[in-house]
Amino acid sequence: MNATMVKTTEKMAQISVKRIYNHPIDKVWSALTDAEALSEWLMPVTGFELSRGKQFQFKTEPRGKFDGIVNCSIVDYGEPHFLQLTWHAAGMPVPTIVTWQLKDQGEGKTFLHLTHNGFQGLGGQFTRLILTFGWKGIMKKQLTQYLTQ
Repeated sequence: MNATMVKTTEKMAQISVKRIYNHPIDKVWSALTDAEALSEWLMPVTGFELSRGKQFQFKTEPRGKFDGIVNCSIVDYGEPHFLQLTWHAAGMPVPTIVTWQLKDQGEGKTFLHLTHNGFQGLGGQFTRLILTFGWKGIMKKQLTQYLTQ
């Protein structure tokens, strides 16, 4: 397999959502790293603490084979520019990686780039398709609404 094929496969196996929010970087960072905020705009969270290696869970309504629980842990972070965590739900053969990268755009605006990768196998690709729609909607609607409160 040549390098071009590997890069193409990696791109196909990842979710990428980019948005600019009309809010300062500190406010967007807080929305990503405060347990109460996450529970409001993403999913109810238990055990969240911004600390490398810290394990926590998102819990929501079960749907189909999804039991409503997402097990996560903080991989790394650099305040207020990036946050990386594992994301592992029922039916996923291995944990995946969610990364949020933030960049101050000036004038009270923040660029936010979410990537979610590490999906494996046919089931992983099906999960990736479902989560692609979920992340796009969450970033466009739910996070935007939370930030404008």
